[in-house]
Amino acid sequence: MTLRILYRSSSRAYLDHLAAARFSGAPRFLGVEDGREVLTYLDGDVPADAEWQPGRGNRLPDYARTEAALVRAAQLIRELHVAAEGFRPVNTGYRYHPCPPRPGQIITHGDLGPWNTVYRDGLPVAFIDFDSAGPADPLVDLAGAAWAFVPLAPARQLRESGFDPLPDMPGRFRLFVDSYGLDDRAAILPALQRSELTKAEYVQQWQLTAAEAADALEETARRLRWLDSVLADLERAL
Repeated sequence: MTLRILYRSSSRAYLDHLAAARFSGAPRFLGVEDGREVLTYLDGDVPADAEWQPGRGNRLPDYARTEAALVRAAQLIRELHVAAEGFRPVNTGYRYHPCPPRPGQIITHGDLGPWNTVYRDGLPVAFIDFDSAGPADPLVDLAGAAWAFVPLAPARQLRESGFDPLPDMPGRFRLFVDSYGLDDRAAILPALQRSELTKAEYVQQWQLTAAEAADALEETARRLRWLDSVLADLERAL
């Protein structure tokens, strides 16, 4: 089965590289038909919340909230990062960072979260929607994924995501970091802030009204203030 979607040619080259690196967790680019890229279809469940909006918890089905799913998500991200090593793109017209990767950066997905993850038998098996791919520090990319997969959020948003009772969030954070295989666990703490500031940079790329841009920046500010209030707990868990 195939899927027709529009990707930038820079993202297409990235998918080709991942295929050559034998990374199975991404769709394969098959060609162009009627002006649309044709990709392989990845069978499974994608827990996208149609009612999600900024400031609200992303509703997750039971299978996406398990520790087993959290572990596999971190492992799959590590496999993606390893597969991306050595990729030197010729076309660097990426959506948010139209530039080649700097030293220490790789090309990565750009929007890792359950909403862009295919689950099969309750576990993550692949990522989809690579239209936000671009250069990033792997640690910052991992930190951004931690916000989404752990998830790192206030109690109200965790309840909205379906957690009842509330989880041991610092413990889940430690499990995610360990499952990725990060040698220096503490290094992810400043990266949590950097990942949010990177999202704030994206706002100028989005087609938003002034009020919508202000709302997006205010949400980032709220998340950073909340992060500051729990950072000591996260550090103790590591």
